Amino acid sequence: MKDFRLFRRILIILTAIFLITVIAPAAYAGQADIRWFTPYTEGNSVTLSEGNSFDTWFSFQGTVTEKYTGIIVRAVLGNDEAYYYYPAVGNTVAGAVYLRFGEGSYRVDFNLVKPNNGNPGVIAYDSLARVQVENTDNADMRYLLPSWGIESNNRTITQKARQIVGQASDDYSKAKAIFDWVSKNLVYDMDKFRRGEFYDNDGAVTALQTKKGLCRDYANLVTAMCRAEGIEARTVLGEAGTGGTWYGHAWNEVRIGDRWVSMDAVWKVFDQDTGIFETTHKKTQEVY
Repeated sequence: MKDFRLFRRILIILTAIFLITVIAPAAYAGQADIRWFTPYTEGNSVTLSEGNSFDTWFSFQGTVTEKYTGIIVRAVLGNDEAYYYYPAVGNTVAGAVYLRFGEGSYRVDFNLVKPNNGNPGVIAYDSLARVQVENTDNADMRYLLPSWGIESNNRTITQKARQIVGQASDDYSKAKAIFDWVSKNLVYDMDKFRRGEFYDNDGAVTALQTKKGLCRDYANLVTAMCRAEGIEARTVLGEAGTGGTWYGHAWNEVRIGDRWVSMDAVWKVFDQDTGIFETTHKKTQEVY
């Protein structure tokens, strides 16, 4: 079952990459029924594949004016939501939106990202468009597919993850190898900390390439590499501290068999007894 799920996920990702880079540019003859927020459509646009029914994912292309730096996509199904950020290259934006929560009707919002204007801790945006799409796949893949800052389908990530896990044959050993590598090879980026750049536009790829980052960069890299190896993983947000002093922090939970294993690559803590771990870590949010 595990091998089948990994094979299916790899097939979805490879198909997405192929269609985005090879077929998609010629396939945008039509599009789903889009609701536009007209104050912001002057010079800005987004185009989807024809129709409004998809299997797990769909691609889009867009244009933005010099007022904006990219597009943030929000996909919502019931109480679940996920975000995807794609920076502009010149005045064009392209990417994939994963319908990660299984079968159903998703509301998808496309938002124009504004420059941070000296406040990198805040992401400001204008609403461009909204569309309703159907996902025909009933598989819940929220902890396996790529997401914002967790580029688990990026070749740099997949190749490094494969190298790190080596001959490890079980998920626990693979996750431990990834955790060990990240905790030993990344350094905490104090310059980024002082600038207050706490959101995750940089992502796992940048953390791997620069070998530095904040706690969320550490966590996103662990999540991305585990997902690249077909292991369900998530970045966890919350607070951490000792001696009564708490501060914002991020770490990981990885599904091994029927349990979620906690690990903190910054603190270098792996699969600690739950009762002990919870005395220093308070979880408030999970990141898909």
